[in-house]
Amino acid sequence: MSKVVNVAVAVIHFNNQYLLGFRHASQHQGNRYEFVGGKIEPDETPTQGLIREVHEEIGLDIAQNTAVKMGVIRHDYADKTVALHVFKIQVSQAQFDGLQQGKGKEGQAVTWVHQSDLIANQYPLPDANARVLDWLKLPSAIYITQSLDSFVSMDKWVDFYSQKLPHDAHCYIRPQTSDENATAMIDGLLTIRADITPIIQYATVERLFGRLPERLDAWLKNGMVHLNHQQLVTLDFLNLSKNYRYFASCHDQHSLSRLNTLSTSHTVMGCFLSPVKATPTHPETFQSGGMGWQTLGELAKICDVPVFALGGVGRADLATAYEHGAMGIAGIRLLVDRV
Repeated sequence: MSKVVNVAVAVIHFNNQYLLGFRHASQHQGNRYEFVGGKIEPDETPTQGLIREVHEEIGLDIAQNTAVKMGVIRHDYADKTVALHVFKIQVSQAQFDGLQQGKGKEGQAVTWVHQSDLIANQYPLPDANARVLDWLKLPSAIYITQSLDSFVSMDKWVDFYSQKLPHDAHCYIRPQTSDENATAMIDGLLTIRADITPIIQYATVERLFGRLPERLDAWLKNGMVHLNHQQLVTLDFLNLSKNYRYFASCHDQHSLSRLNTLSTSHTVMGCFLSPVKATPTHPETFQSGGMGWQTLGELAKICDVPVFALGGVGRADLATAYEHGAMGIAGIRLLVDRV
C-alpha cells in the first residue's frame, strides 16, 4: 500500500468567484486547474498547513480568516494515495483586490472564476477534486420538515413548505406517516417546488423501491437518501445502492467512523451531527443539555464529509458552527416559521 500524502486545500472565494491555480504540464495531474494548497508537514495540523501553504503559494495571510471545514477526500492514484483536507475560505475585499495580479509567488498562473462555471466543469480539475464541486453545491442551511401530524391535512403540509422554503433549498423530508401519505406529500411538494433538493428517508426508499422505482428515480435524480443513526451503524453497506447519494445522522465517534467507511465506497454528501443543544423534539437531551459546541468541534475533526450542526441551532449560530468545524446548520423549527 502506498504512503498517504496529506494535503491542505484552500477553496478561496469572494462574491461567488473562486481562486484557481494552473498546474504545469510536467506536474502530477498537469495541465489542469487546482485549488490553492500543498502538502501538510508531519508536525502540522491541517489548518496550520493550510495557512502556511496559502501564504507560500500566493502570499495571502489567512490566519485571521475563518477556515470552514468541508471534508477530507481520500483518493488513490496509480502512483500515490492522497488525503485532501478541504477548507472553504471567504476573503475580504482588500484581500481580493490584492490577488488580481494573475500570478502566485512562484510565478504560477492564478485566476478567479465564477462559481457556476466552476461547478459546470469548465475548468478541469485533478481527479480527486471532483467531490469538492459536489460539496460547493451544498447550502449553509438544510431544512427539516415537521411530521404530518403537526398539520391538519396533507394539503396544509404541502402548502406550508412549498411557500416557506427558499429557492433552491435542500430539505430533509420527514413525513412520519404511511407510505401512501408520504408518497403523496413528497410528490405534492416536489411538483410545486422542482427547485428543491430533497433528502428522502432510507426506510421510504426501501419500501417503495419494488413498487415505484420510477417515482424514486425522479425524486433522487438530484436528491439524496438519508440514513438515521441506527441504520448507519447496523446496515451492511454492500447492500446499499451506489446509484444514490447519501446523507446520514451521527451522534458519536462510532457513527462517524462508520460514515467515513461508507464514504470510501459510496457518494456521501454530508451528515447531521447532533444534538448540539437540548430540543423539544428530543426531550432526553434536556438532561444532558446536548453535546455542546466543543464536543461537536472535536467530533467534526474526525469526519471526512461536510458536517451540519443540528439540535437547537438557528441562523444566529452559523458563525459559531463554522468556527467548530461544521460547514452549515440544519433545523426543523428555527429555520422556518412554526405552523
